[in-house]
Amino acid sequence: MIASPDFTATPQQTALLRYIVGQTMAGKAERIKGYTVATEVFGRKEDFDQNIDPIVSIQAGRLRRALARYYDGAGKNDPLRIDVPKGSYIPVFTDQCPLRSPAAIEKPPAVSVRERWPTVQVQPLVNLTADSENDYLAAGFTAELTHALGRYTELRVIESRPGNPVPVPLRREGDFIIDGNLRCDADTMVISVRLHDARKGLQIWSGSYRGKYEEAARLSFQEEKAAEIAFRLSGGYAEIARYLAALSAYKPTNELSTYEAMLRFWACDAQRTRTSYVRAIEALERAVAREPGCGQLWTMLARLYADNHGLEIVDLPTPLEKAVVFAQKGVSLEPTSRRAHSTLAYVRLLEGRLLEARCEVDAAYDQNQCSSIYLDVLGWLMCLTGQWERGVDCIRKAISSSPYYRPWIRHGLFFNFFRLGDYEKAYRESIDFMMPELFWEPMLKASVCGHLGRIEEGQKHIANLMAAKPDFQERGRLLISRYIKIEALADQIIEGLEAFGVKVK
Repeated sequence: MIASPDFTATPQQTALLRYIVGQTMAGKAERIKGYTVATEVFGRKEDFDQNIDPIVSIQAGRLRRALARYYDGAGKNDPLRIDVPKGSYIPVFTDQCPLRSPAAIEKPPAVSVRERWPTVQVQPLVNLTADSENDYLAAGFTAELTHALGRYTELRVIESRPGNPVPVPLRREGDFIIDGNLRCDADTMVISVRLHDARKGLQIWSGSYRGKYEEAARLSFQEEKAAEIAFRLSGGYAEIARYLAALSAYKPTNELSTYEAMLRFWACDAQRTRTSYVRAIEALERAVAREPGCGQLWTMLARLYADNHGLEIVDLPTPLEKAVVFAQKGVSLEPTSRRAHSTLAYVRLLEGRLLEARCEVDAAYDQNQCSSIYLDVLGWLMCLTGQWERGVDCIRKAISSSPYYRPWIRHGLFFNFFRLGDYEKAYRESIDFMMPELFWEPMLKASVCGHLGRIEEGQKHIANLMAAKPDFQERGRLLISRYIKIEALADQIIEGLEAFGVKVK
């Protein structure tokens, strides 16, 4: 690639590329930092301060553009692709499939994956107050809701403009309309929102939200409630996904569309049963073979492979090495996706490569620091990679900003109290885990009960643990170490289990 005249990088950028690839291939990716790059590649002195001299970030940005130009042109048939995701200087390697000769087959016009995903049309909220001055409030909330929905990449969002009596046509079955109204009195404003199946005319969901009418509180109310509604409708296994999943629940795997395969993932993420894992893995494996250019598919498949490696949920071959490759492909195809970066951080955690996991967490967080999307997962990852204070703060923000956070992220809060020896607070956190199908819940509940002397209660959790993992005493330390990389914390968990005569090897 470097020898190709189509690779337009400068000597400085070429030197940077050689360095980061060489360090990564030598297993020294943890050395790739702004300071080491500046001193070892660009000849800066030991007192280098990247806040004053941004040479590394500037040259890395130019290198990213040079790589993108190369792979869009001469490099599109290269067997391997190299990318440098934003927020990190560590390269990502992705296998590429050489394109067939155009004469080999007559292809139909290309249709993007998203063209076949659900379309949501947001109608202007109707002002039901007697004051036309409130039209701007209705229009403002409509715009805020449209913006919040647009953060979810699995949807295509259309906004109907106020004053336009002819809505944008919805072209296919399965699309949705969101409408609603605004009501006010002297002190309070009420926003009511409904979700409809546009083709069948069915109302699927409705919600009503009340806030203060005073001017100082209006903007924050609009932002908070728009984000909450968008998450309720579109975030993960939300109302739209659940509705569409029911329509395709009995479809054979080989007949699922790309989006329907993704619905299987969301169902699995919500339920985490053995059946849902098998259905989701099989659907996503078929989908990525059919549409390898869809980054969301690779990221979702990486998550399921990593889950199954760490938790041993189903008897399917899901090696961690493949999860790493899939997660890297997801980041390469969607470099600005929080989900993609957080999934790569997750598999790096399971590998024990904590520095790289932290880099990916930072890359995910930096995509949109004001967004609550995946904030709960990022907080959990921060805690397990040793960034306790920052992780706890993110988890608490996620819990306070959305009632639909993932319950298992409270493990991060549990571990923080547990490591500090505050077992009473850790015990209170364990009450809200709500993931009884995973062996981690009875294991952690039993351990904290052991430390607190709650023997009778803890024995029930021990029985559930042994039912879930009959060989836990022989393999417990290995199972714990897949997620807990701090040896003292792992010993602390095992010590609590010993109160019940459980001897973990």
